[in-house]
Amino acid sequence: MKTFLKNLATVLPHPRFFVKSLLHRFTPGGYGYYRKLRQRRDAGYVHDRDKHPVRRKHHGGSGWKEQRDGRGIRTRDYADYEEYLTHQKLKLEEMLKMKGGFSNEDIFNFRLRFFRRFRHLPGLLRQDAVALCAGARQGTEVEVLRDLGFRNAVGIDLNPGEGNPWVQTGDFMHLDYADNSIDFFYTNCVDHAFDLEAFFREHARVLKPEGLAIYDIASNMEEGGGAFEAVDWERTEDVFGLLLKHFDQLLRVERDGPWMWILVKGKR
Repeated sequence: MKTFLKNLATVLPHPRFFVKSLLHRFTPGGYGYYRKLRQRRDAGYVHDRDKHPVRRKHHGGSGWKEQRDGRGIRTRDYADYEEYLTHQKLKLEEMLKMKGGFSNEDIFNFRLRFFRRFRHLPGLLRQDAVALCAGARQGTEVEVLRDLGFRNAVGIDLNPGEGNPWVQTGDFMHLDYADNSIDFFYTNCVDHAFDLEAFFREHARVLKPEGLAIYDIASNMEEGGGAFEAVDWERTEDVFGLLLKHFDQLLRVERDGPWMWILVKGKR
């Protein structure tokens, strides 16, 4: 309870975020769009029996290339890009069939984590900034940005699900945005990239000169990739090195549980 109250105290200066966080935490059956996701649970779905053939090849301990590259980075052994796309799209579908999405407590904790990432942005970005969240799935990070006043925040995902109010269909490896068109970019899906070098290069392409980007990077990948990760690494520092090749300035790095997040500025 002390932790709960402490977390709420930090968000009191943001009344819209505060009130909606309480609604997400305490509304029976879920609040808003998440309530609709709960209804997509399929009691007749048996994962071991019904899972897609691609999932029989790719799961936590299977479907990986045997060798890492010289930087300690390992990738999935996808037959082609289409197999990668199919695999990644299945994550939301499976989650909804098995559980109907995340619990109230999960959504509440996700909101607090995204708030910790974004709470300084109102002093750094205009309220009409074009903000893009990549790999946003159900869109919690987009909702948090909008709750903080960034009305032009939007998400993309390979499979945003039906009727998603915050996330559109899109591929973060091939963004449908012009060069130098985004004020702010966010993703926590670095471990879902098909190719890390191309991943960072594509995001740097669309970011405006001196625009801002935040990357949440899993810092426990030495434990091995999960069911849907497309890449893992031995040292988080090596991923930082790849990232910083494509951006102009490192502004902030913090550890938050199993995550390390990094704030960078686009090249002038």
